[in-house]
Amino acid sequence: MALTAIQFTQSNLQDFVTCRRRFELRYLRHLNWPAVESAPIHEAERRMQLGSDFHRLIHQHVLGLPELDLTATAQQIANLTGSPELPTLWQNYLTHRPPELDTEAARFYPELTLSTMLAGQRLTAKFDLVVALPGDPAPLLIVDWKTAPKRPTSDTLRRRIQSRVYPFVLARAGAVLNDGRPIDPDQITMIYWFSGAPDQPEQILYSQAQYNQDRQFLSELIDTITSATDFPLTDDHKACRYCVYRSYCDRGQEAGPLDDLDDDLQADDLTLDWEQIAEIAY
Repeated sequence: MALTAIQFTQSNLQDFVTCRRRFELRYLRHLNWPAVESAPIHEAERRMQLGSDFHRLIHQHVLGLPELDLTATAQQIANLTGSPELPTLWQNYLTHRPPELDTEAARFYPELTLSTMLAGQRLTAKFDLVVALPGDPAPLLIVDWKTAPKRPTSDTLRRRIQSRVYPFVLARAGAVLNDGRPIDPDQITMIYWFSGAPDQPEQILYSQAQYNQDRQFLSELIDTITSATDFPLTDDHKACRYCVYRSYCDRGQEAGPLDDLDDDLQADDLTLDWEQIAEIAY
């Protein structure tokens, strides 16, 4: 099957690493996944909307809307949607947001999309927020807001494809944020910030050495995908419980309990696309 129409992202690369069969069904065959109407899915949808509302509030705050107005908006949304967590998550952000966001003369780039060519294919990253801090060279901070119910372990976060794609693409394509000058990978830091654990962010320092490793790893991964002719099922049956394609693969009919997601299989792994719906759906 042709891969010419695919634009590679951390999401579809992660799908391939998690389960090649999932990647085939989703990105090559473009199959509609069977509707699932169990109560956990309704809760998942509610959490998706909560994540979308939370991201919207932060986006508006970064753009300069008054804090008091957004606080009132958070309460209004909570009253309308029946998601009482939103005002609490918003206050978590106001109290525990990364201190770099309050740096004078910092430049903010919310909902930024950058792309680069790698291994003959386009690799794209859509950032929640990139902050260019004062300095020469200017330090660059990637902030990714996470609204999944559980905070993954540091090891889990660092293993994720996102932790490699985002700083790599910024280093490769971020000159537009630096007056046309190349980005020094040593000046990049990535922060995962968790609405449910606001005082426990995960900070990942980037480097030239890591950039070189990521260039090789991502190039080889893309080459593997573009040359693949076989897409076997994953051996991890736990992942299948939270995959909406499981009925195509005879891996069960019922969705796994949302609250049983653990550190190794977070909501971001769900084929019901949390990144596209929960993270930036507006």
